[in-house]
Amino acid sequence: MDLKLDRQGLEKKFFDLCTEIVKNEGLDLYGLDYLKGQCLLRLFVQNPETKTAQLEDCAKVDRALTPFVEELEWMPAELTLEVSSPGVYRDIKEAFYFQDLVGERIALGLFEKLSEKDLVVDSKLSKSGKKLLNDKKVTVYLNEFSEEYLVVSPEKNDMTRVKINIGNIKKANVEPLWSDISEN
Repeated sequence: MDLKLDRQGLEKKFFDLCTEIVKNEGLDLYGLDYLKGQCLLRLFVQNPETKTAQLEDCAKVDRALTPFVEELEWMPAELTLEVSSPGVYRDIKEAFYFQDLVGERIALGLFEKLSEKDLVVDSKLSKSGKKLLNDKKVTVYLNEFSEEYLVVSPEKNDMTRVKINIGNIKKANVEPLWSDISEN
């Protein structure tokens, strides 16, 4: 997975239009999927403050988009529109989303296994830290984000710090513990 999406053609037109409309409704466009074969446009919207969306928010975006779907000539004739919240276990499809997730628990699928060379200098390898090494699927806490890499630890207060290059990330999603969700 390339965490820097390069939208082109119809998907870019949808993205540009939807970004503007969603913003006009006071929301953020978290993600967009266009499934050409199914003629399905799926939008994920969120309130910038709460990082979620209520049913009313989704309906508001749907109503705001309807005139464009009906009037713009480039719109597919049989388009189905779905608008929803990105959800608790949201996919992370673009690298910049990590900036809002510092301190959160995330699951990563990697192209290459982590090894001791990925340890941050002066980081102590804990017992749980050893479990991260030699694995392509890890669940970690995000400590730091930059455009090139993430610094993560295996547990919330673990002193083990591992640096993961953004280019090594195949798949990513938020993976909160149930206790974290129920506290909010």
